[in-house]
Amino acid sequence: MKRQLILLLLFLVSFVSVFAHGKHQDMENDNKQEKIFSPSTPQPADMQMGRPLNWMQWIGNFHFMFLHFPIALIMMTGVSELLWAWSQKPIFDYASRFMLIAAAIFGIPTALLGLILSSTTSYSGLLGSFIWWHKWLGISTALFAIIVAFIRQRKGVSKLYYLSLIVLFFLVNITGYLGGGMAFGPDHILPPT
Repeated sequence: MKRQLILLLLFLVSFVSVFAHGKHQDMENDNKQEKIFSPSTPQPADMQMGRPLNWMQWIGNFHFMFLHFPIALIMMTGVSELLWAWSQKPIFDYASRFMLIAAAIFGIPTALLGLILSSTTSYSGLLGSFIWWHKWLGISTALFAIIVAFIRQRKGVSKLYYLSLIVLFFLVNITGYLGGGMAFGPDHILPPT
């Protein structure tokens, strides 16, 4: 069971690492994908030149700086737990504990800044669904990271902790996918044609 869990987590980390942000560089040159703001489409007044027009937008834009910390920390907690299970070296146990606590701490301002940002934007259609799910899954991810950190602290490394970490891993990846869909388009994770 332990070996299967390690292989499953290793596969998930590898899969997400390979496909997570593959569309970033191709977005500019991809003429087949409909862009949210194309050069021929006038941009809304509050988005011209990328500068926010009010303080709420400015504060909300810090969401983009904070969001990478909890994502990376949760992903690396999974990697560190795999390495600890494989090698039993205490450094990986300490690293896992540190990264999980840091992810729980960084999740709070990330979710709050995301809420502020979502109150200053409006999407419709598919992207409206993306923002709704992204918002509530982001809040859930931040709260669940705190819960998982408490489980690890109270129960130690247990089956409940590993199951919770796997759920947290999926939550952060689904939330990240939806956020990427709003920034780069709904098909941002699909391979090139």
